[in-house]
Amino acid sequence: MVVDDVAANRDIVRMLLGYRGHDVIEARDGADALRLAHVHHPDVVVSDVLMPGIDGLELVHRLRSDPDRLAAQAPVIFYTANYLEPETRPIAEACGVSQVVLRSQDPHTLLEAIDTALAQGPVLIDVPPAADEEFAQAHLHAVNAKLIEKVRALHDTERRFEAMAVASPVGICILDTHGTADYINERFTEIMQMPQESLLGQGWLDCLDDSAQDAALSLLHGAGETAELRFDHRISWPDGTTRRLRLHLRQIHDDDDGRLAGGVLMVDDVTDLVSAEERLREEIMRRQEDSRHRDAERLDSLRRMAGGTAHDFNNILGAILGYTNLAIETINDGLEDGTVPAETAESLLGDLQHVVKGGERAKGLTQQLLAFGRREIIQPAPINLNALLRDDTPSLRETAGDAELILDLDPALPDVKADPAQISQALRSLVRNSAEAMPSGGTVTVTTSAQDDMVTVSLTDTGAGMPQHVLDRAFEPFFSTKPAGSTAGLGLSTAHGIISQAGGQLTLRSQEGRGTTATFTLPALITETPAPPPSPTGTDETGGETLLLVDDEAAVLQVSARILSSAGYDVLTANDAGEALRILEQHPGHVSALVTDVVMPGMNGRQLAKVAAMRQPSLSIVFVSGFAESLIDENGNNLEPGSTILAKPFDREALVSTVRGALNATAHR
Repeated sequence: MVVDDVAANRDIVRMLLGYRGHDVIEARDGADALRLAHVHHPDVVVSDVLMPGIDGLELVHRLRSDPDRLAAQAPVIFYTANYLEPETRPIAEACGVSQVVLRSQDPHTLLEAIDTALAQGPVLIDVPPAADEEFAQAHLHAVNAKLIEKVRALHDTERRFEAMAVASPVGICILDTHGTADYINERFTEIMQMPQESLLGQGWLDCLDDSAQDAALSLLHGAGETAELRFDHRISWPDGTTRRLRLHLRQIHDDDDGRLAGGVLMVDDVTDLVSAEERLREEIMRRQEDSRHRDAERLDSLRRMAGGTAHDFNNILGAILGYTNLAIETINDGLEDGTVPAETAESLLGDLQHVVKGGERAKGLTQQLLAFGRREIIQPAPINLNALLRDDTPSLRETAGDAELILDLDPALPDVKADPAQISQALRSLVRNSAEAMPSGGTVTVTTSAQDDMVTVSLTDTGAGMPQHVLDRAFEPFFSTKPAGSTAGLGLSTAHGIISQAGGQLTLRSQEGRGTTATFTLPALITETPAPPPSPTGTDETGGETLLLVDDEAAVLQVSARILSSAGYDVLTANDAGEALRILEQHPGHVSALVTDVVMPGMNGRQLAKVAAMRQPSLSIVFVSGFAESLIDENGNNLEPGSTILAKPFDREALVSTVRGALNATAHR
């Protein structure tokens, strides 16, 4: 029989003895043990000493005096954590206790004591038990000594708790299961700026808002599965200062039976900590913003340099290609009329074709530089990126090479306004960049989506990824990690410029060994009333109209004049706007079209066109430029709506057809 007022202690002994094959009877206290002893006559009694009501000492005394001889002779072993053997030996010997075993000892000690008691058999009571008065005195002495010891230990514990509570940097509140506070330390009153008497009882709830109060009381009542809660709360002190609190509420359980006994609330004033965290976040955000601003300034500087260089080079390149085409035409004419020998013509034409090929490659390079610099002449139009991706799938798969191209398209994708050719070029550049990161093959997944009036396209590859120092410079022109001479290093920079010029944003996210994701967003197109279709340009033949050609670059002016003259037009030339206006005055109503460069010193082409149109409303206007900044705003809108724009450098066919189209459009108005 195991006698103990703590159920957990009885369970431990029952399991321990059960492993030995013993049948175990459990008694909750001394009175219960006396009753069960009469019924079951246990072979051994294992009893705690300190118990409410009839304790272990009195239990042994009553057993030995019991008229039931089988119950009276049962061996008793004290199994205690409160009494040491020297403290219980006198009365234990007087009552015939077999052995005292401490709970702190190895469990085998208890098992050995039980084995010994069983081997010795029932206790022989030769000497009558001590008289009640004698037992009462011994019992009182033992219990009183233990009580004094416990009281002293309790006082020591209280002093230590009080010292810790007073010195604690956090507020402490001890609560019962009804949510009533019976202890609050000084720090709690300092944090709340309220007197202690206002916080005792249920006053402590002022440190929580209404919803948190309900949750806290439910926890103290034992509702729910959690045993602790954490809260963040703001309070206002009487002086108007706002403080930030962090609170931690935990349940407290009784050590004896594990029942919920209440809770402890810890309150910390973290205002300074939160302020420091917010300052740190602001500082991090400021540094990140400064870094983005520096990157933007660096890219903008590179764009201005690239755009300006490409613009100037375009003028030179235009003259080279123009004169080369004129030379080819002259040789072909000489070949036809026999003035140039066939062998000589063939040799010259072959050489000039190499010049043209080199010029075309240079033209492509300048276009990439202009695209990066957001200075390329564009023709924005409403497009659906899903449809564009489907149409471009064959070329994108070819660009991807050995990599697999997967399209994941949002069926409800709205339209955007951009130049389709440029967006296709940007997509090819991004797919090519992904493919080069996967020389052994992989997957490029193109995903489209729409959110918050923005259309998003993401290209994710399974390549090697980029380290941070490469990622930081990925958009710089001519920056490349590939071997020298393999590429110009303009793919990502060109794509970045194209998306930026279309009013969007291109970003890269990459990690070594985990691939790269390129994401660009464009504003969704707001549905508008469709514009009436343009007037037909027709295919009217050249009618010998007079053209006024204006350009500050003499070489471009001369070659353009020769091309248009050879096409059957009468051409007047001017190298600036002032001279062009004087020519218009000298030929009132005679000039059919003004073909003008846009970027010129003094009065630019747009200003010239406005003045000329005021003087002659029927005048056709053709703007010639390799620099979009003068004709296209940052959102990709044409600053001269309805006008005709010819991008530099151009060839003979482009110049002639553009001028013819502008003249036809004016004639059909």
